[in-house]
Amino acid sequence: MNATAGTRTAESGRWFHRPLPRPEARLRLVCAPYAGAGPGTYRPWAERLPADTELVAVRLPGRESRLREQLPQEWPSLARDFAAALEEHIASPYLLFGHSMGAMLVYETAVLPLVRPPERVLLSGCRAPHMPRAQPAIHDLPPEAFRAALGRLAGTPPDVLADPRLMAMLDPMLRADIRLAETWARPAPEALPVPVTAFFGQDDDVAPPDAVAAWRSLAPHGFRAHRIAGGHFFLHERARDLLGLLDDEITLCLAERRRSDGS
Repeated sequence: MNATAGTRTAESGRWFHRPLPRPEARLRLVCAPYAGAGPGTYRPWAERLPADTELVAVRLPGRESRLREQLPQEWPSLARDFAAALEEHIASPYLLFGHSMGAMLVYETAVLPLVRPPERVLLSGCRAPHMPRAQPAIHDLPPEAFRAALGRLAGTPPDVLADPRLMAMLDPMLRADIRLAETWARPAPEALPVPVTAFFGQDDDVAPPDAVAAWRSLAPHGFRAHRIAGGHFFLHERARDLLGLLDDEITLCLAERRRSDGS
């Protein structure tokens, strides 16, 4: 491997964290985080997944070990870079899961011409791209109003919001992520080339149930939807329920592969 190729491999490898490596796994669950989050969001899931499934958590630019990298500014380049990292570092078969902004990244990546597409995309707490934003935008609010809005969303821990120095450090990353999520729209979206499963919180006012159900129109290869009690962050509020449904999805995926392989 030449020096340029080695650098490229190292850079794309920064995208992924495997909290419990399982190199012999039959399936990989690749999880993209919501706005402002990192791979630690999914770390507790690793030991709770089936033993033949490896959790791979996504680390976006501009945070943790990628702190010096430019924050994502627009969807096309972010999706292309993520797709390149998937092709190089994630073995098939795999599932792509994302919550909120992470689901937007999953969609933008899955509609690209991937050499090895996922078996299925799992879209959690996310409106379809042709559905309007349900809440007013907050990414350009003044600092105090921005912190208050984050508190109402309940995705940022209260102790983080209460720490002025920490918030000053995190503010650019949070705003960049939320701006991407809030400005995401595709009036005439492409259909997904793989089956889709959507998860929605029954009391979610950021991604209301009808806005999540609209993914059905973009899923010509199959669609399932699961309702979960809770609001926008049901993946934390109802983690056990969500993980149970993910276990079911993994089981179904492996069974479908066995049938397609004729085994």
